[in-house]
Amino acid sequence: FSCNCEVCSSFKPREIQLLSKEERINKVALHNLYSIKAEVDKVKETIQEGRLWEYVIRKARSHPKLFEAIPVFTKNTTFFIETTPRFKENAIFLFSKEDQFRPEVSRFHNMVRRFKTKKRTLVIVPDGGVRPFYLSAEYNKLKKKFATKIADIQFCQYNPFLGIIPLELSDIYPAAHYLVSNTISIKEDFSAFMETWKIFLKNNTFRTIYAADDEFLRYYAKSSKVKIKFFNFKK
Repeated sequence: FSCNCEVCSSFKPREIQLLSKEERINKVALHNLYSIKAEVDKVKETIQEGRLWEYVIRKARSHPKLFEAIPVFTKNTTFFIETTPRFKENAIFLFSKEDQFRPEVSRFHNMVRRFKTKKRTLVIVPDGGVRPFYLSAEYNKLKKKFATKIADIQFCQYNPFLGIIPLELSDIYPAAHYLVSNTISIKEDFSAFMETWKIFLKNNTFRTIYAADDEFLRYYAKSSKVKIKFFNFKK
């Protein structure tokens, strides 16, 4: 047996078969109790580590029927927000499109959707490796590029999962506490980004928008009523 419970560690498959029916039932029941306890202990551990979402998604991917339950989680993320701590010691992991709906990310989207500024120019670029944004070389580079009108500029980063990350919120969990996969290819999958993008632009009266020239932003820029000026951020 691959299991290391008391029953599986003490018996070989053939020995279990030779037991009486009543004994086999008792041994299997004991094995099941060990398995259930091990699973409960694992869930408790992931809750303590702040990794319950990753654990549930990974488990759901282990069987097609379990995978069918994922939309139940993504469509009801508001119920998870209420019981999810606002701050955690560990960074969150962002792997696939489902993670745009995890509680910590949804809470951040809601925060950005309420964000308002009096500044009239928006500059938005992809997130980099240094967080928070205001400590990065990218931010220093942008300050020099737009030095003549910096007082009226709202600087933001973005990534497909967290959506728009205003400079002022870039040190709030989880904006500075996440690891993201760089294998995102289907830009149309990020409905949470689209919703936040529309609300953010509606709540703020930007007259000019400068955006890093990349395929992802160009796709979502189509919904903007303000003309967007794309620039080569890497130069």
